[in-house]
Amino acid sequence: MSNGYIIYEGPSLLDNKPIVAIATIDSSNKKTGSMVQTWIIRSDIDPVTASRTGEDYSICGNCPHRGVASDKTTGQALNRTCYVNLIFAPNNIYKSYKRGIYKRATTHKELRAIGLLRGVRLGSYGDPLAVNRSIWDSLTSGAEYVTAYTHQANTMPESIMTSADNLEQAESAWSRNERTFRVISSIDKLVKGKEILCPASKEAGERVQCAQCKLCGGNSVKGKSVAIVAHGTSKRKAKELVE
Repeated sequence: MSNGYIIYEGPSLLDNKPIVAIATIDSSNKKTGSMVQTWIIRSDIDPVTASRTGEDYSICGNCPHRGVASDKTTGQALNRTCYVNLIFAPNNIYKSYKRGIYKRATTHKELRAIGLLRGVRLGSYGDPLAVNRSIWDSLTSGAEYVTAYTHQANTMPESIMTSADNLEQAESAWSRNERTFRVISSIDKLVKGKEILCPASKEAGERVQCAQCKLCGGNSVKGKSVAIVAHGTSKRKAKELVE
C-alpha cells in the first residue's frame, strides 16, 4: 500500500474554491500514535501562503485559530493560534502532491481499504466539513475508530466532535446533543460531570495516545466531552479532576 492517497480533489464545501484531501498511512505523531491522517489543503496555493492571504478559509472555515490575513509577502496569518505547524507536514504534503507522488483512491472499495481496521483522523489539518461526506463515509466504513473535530455547524455529530472555544459554545453544542472538544484556560474551568480532561494532554500526565484513548469520535463514543488546557497546569490537580 502507498504511504499517501489523494482521496478528494475538487471544490471546498465551505467556499467552492479548489482543495485536495490526502490520506497518509504511517504517522509518527507522538500525541495521536499510529493512525491514518488526513490533510485538507488548497490544491492551488501552498499552506503558508494560504494562511497569510486568508485563502485558508477554504479548508478552515470559521475557525478562530486561523488568525487574520496579513499584507506581508512572507510568513503566515497574524495572531494565528492553530497548533498545526504549516511549514512541516502540511507544506511537505503540498510539495509532494505537486510532484505527483500520491496515488488516487476514488472508489468506495479503494477508500475503505485505506482505513480498514485502522484508526482514522479526519482533518489532521483542515476541517473535515470542507470535504464531501461520502468520502469520509467510505474511508471510515471499515475503520477501527475515528477522531475528528469541526469549528463549523456540525452536520456529522455522530462521528465529529464540535470544537468549542468557550463554555457558552460548549453548552450550546450540548443542548443539540453534540459532544465537544474544548480548550480551557485552566483545569478549574473543566465542567465536572460533562467533560473529561484529555488523557493525552500534559496536564493529565500523557497517560495514553489518541490511538488508545479513542474518545474523540463524536456520538459514536459513549462518554463525556473532552477538554484540554491551553497552558501548563499541575498534574496532581489534573489527576484529581480526571478520576
